[in-house]
Amino acid sequence: MSIKHLAIIMDGNRRWALSRNLKSYEGHIKGANNLFNIIEAVNKNKIDFLTVFVFSTENWKRSKTEISFLMDLLVKFLDDTIQKINSNDYKVRFIGNLVPFKKNIIKKINFIQDNTSNNKGITITIALNFGGRYDIIDATNKILNTQPRLKLIDEEKFKNFTFNNCIPDPDLLIRTGGEMRLSNFLLWDLAYTELMFLPQMWPEFDEQILDECIMNYNNRIRKYGE
Repeated sequence: MSIKHLAIIMDGNRRWALSRNLKSYEGHIKGANNLFNIIEAVNKNKIDFLTVFVFSTENWKRSKTEISFLMDLLVKFLDDTIQKINSNDYKVRFIGNLVPFKKNIIKKINFIQDNTSNNKGITITIALNFGGRYDIIDATNKILNTQPRLKLIDEEKFKNFTFNNCIPDPDLLIRTGGEMRLSNFLLWDLAYTELMFLPQMWPEFDEQILDECIMNYNNRIRKYGE
């Protein structure tokens, strides 16, 4: 039983830093750098799709200082991604409500998506200002605006209006950081996804832990309600 689509909630950057008497922003830097390592490990395991939760709709509630730093870190991450585009065959896409972001961030996001859209390697989906409920509401509004005469809709047709309409639902969700909740992530997509909640913080998550998660998944039996 192979994993085609892996989703990850990358939690625990701040707690990792504070447990080491570091500033919280150092945890975010470590976490951002670790994402590139995990992308390579996921690709090595021949997983076709990776979706990561980078910034949620609820994260705006954090302090202005932290949000400002996270936006600066996002810009650096996007710049690093742009530099790596030519050395990888990855397809990179972004999901979520991107309207609140500054124009320079939107410009970088569009550049990355446009310049990787025809790549044939792993598809990496970055969830920015994303919320599972927002995704469902947004899909519903799209249906109301574009299908005014529609009386009934099934699950397959509804998925066509969600952010992840073009990729399969995740086979496995991994959440680091010890918390055991979905935190409004991919609520539509995760209906029958296998779940793993790990005590390790995101900066501690490495290729060996990923391999252990894959082995755990391979020993499970997916019944899909049958």
